[in-house]
This record gives sequence, C-alpha cells and structure tokens, in this order.
Amino acid sequence: MSDIWIKTQNGSPLARIRIGPGGLQYLYKQNGQHLGTYNPQTNTTHYSNGGVYCIGNALAALIDI
Repeated sequence: MSDIWIKTQNGSPLARIRIGPGGLQYLYKQNGQHLGTYNPQTNTTHYSNGGVYCIGNALAALIDI
C-alpha cells in the first residue's frame, strides 16, 4: 500500500489517503480515524459507515478541518 499525505498550507499533516488493492482509496485523519473510501470501479465516495457520499472522488471533502 502507498500513502498520499494531505497537508495544511504550513506543511502540517492533516490526513492521509492509503491506496489499497484494486485502487481503493481509504482516507484517514492524522490520528488514524477512518473518514471514508473511494472506489474507482464504481466511481463513488463513501462515508466511513459505508453510506454513499457522492459520485466521483471527493475524499478531501470529508476532512473536517
């Protein structure tokens, strides 16, 4: 798995996207809390509870700043 870090303007880590098998992308806060998942096969973003948030990749929108 590879990670992509999302950082604030001053460079502090805010969240990370972990890319898993099949291209699934998992969004985690810096403290490890799972916020959501993007499935490229269905082109949908899901909340951490599995509910659909939207069509397309909107993981960054799930970060509560």
